[in-house]
Amino acid sequence: MSSIVLSAGSRAAEAVLEELLEAGIEATRDAGAFFPQPAGVLVGLPTLAGRGQASRTFTVPVLVVSGDPFNATDRVDRILALADQAALELGTDNYRPTSFRSSVNAEPLPAYELVVTVTVTEEV
Repeated sequence: MSSIVLSAGSRAAEAVLEELLEAGIEATRDAGAFFPQPAGVLVGLPTLAGRGQASRTFTVPVLVVSGDPFNATDRVDRILALADQAALELGTDNYRPTSFRSSVNAEPLPAYELVVTVTVTEEV
């Protein structure tokens, strides 16, 4: 029986994804299949931020993306409410406006980026 062992970075991103899903926030790590309608949450690639004796710390970007342009107050409010909820559940105190470009959309979509710090233990 073969067992796949995830890297520390993948385990950090999976931990963020699981936390969002447990909170009832639909999210994915699959950028290739991601199409927010009317909004969606995408967990990005982790960045190694530090090493401990038996752990690694990563920052993981989380994009809260609007499938609609920000040309109406209700669209902006919808994405801000989702960003607030994700930030609360992930224990981060800030997010910033950004954009998301997929292979499906010619124009970038409006988004908010949260950055989550995750520490995972080393597996031996």
